[in-house]
Amino acid sequence: MKPLHLIYVPGLGDQKIAVQAKLVATWKHHNVSYELCQMNWADGEWAPKLEKILKAIDTAVANGQDVALVGASAGGCAVVTAYAARQDVVTGVVVIAGKVNRPQTVGHGYKSKNPAFWTAINAAQPALASLGPDKRSKILSRRGLLDEVVLPSDNIIAGAVNRVTPSIGHVITIGSQLLLGASSFIKFLRKQQTAPKA
Repeated sequence: MKPLHLIYVPGLGDQKIAVQAKLVATWKHHNVSYELCQMNWADGEWAPKLEKILKAIDTAVANGQDVALVGASAGGCAVVTAYAARQDVVTGVVVIAGKVNRPQTVGHGYKSKNPAFWTAINAAQPALASLGPDKRSKILSRRGLLDEVVLPSDNIIAGAVNRVTPSIGHVITIGSQLLLGASSFIKFLRKQQTAPKA
């Protein structure tokens, strides 16, 4: 089995990334390599940000690694879109409290402050539509019991493995999953490594 490399894409407000970076750094204890693909959502357009993720995928594949994507909050729609673009080489995807559905519910403030996110959430819709049942089954989407930012209808992906975690609050759900949930979602990703190729 090839080494597993995880690419983590954070959500809005990732200009301040120190805490998430420390949590992601704990993944080394699960015998995986990882990188944090910072989007700087409030700065610039979506296309270069997507290209950054795709380049990270291509580099890992060229290095002989299996690649998995992990996205939190707005990073959820980003990894779904990147997965659709590289579905033949990406092993699996984890979405944590991710906003992947219902772009029409994104408020004006989010649109104006983070135009790249507005483009990304709209791009996620055709991206999801392009994924067949076998590819959707390689997505694990997790949400908290109660999330004041991302509702269940924003997070549930038809055909994916959708799970509820025992956490309350958007930030707490993300933080607890990056740290305490890593063992189980990495186990899910390793299963995808050994699953028969479609």
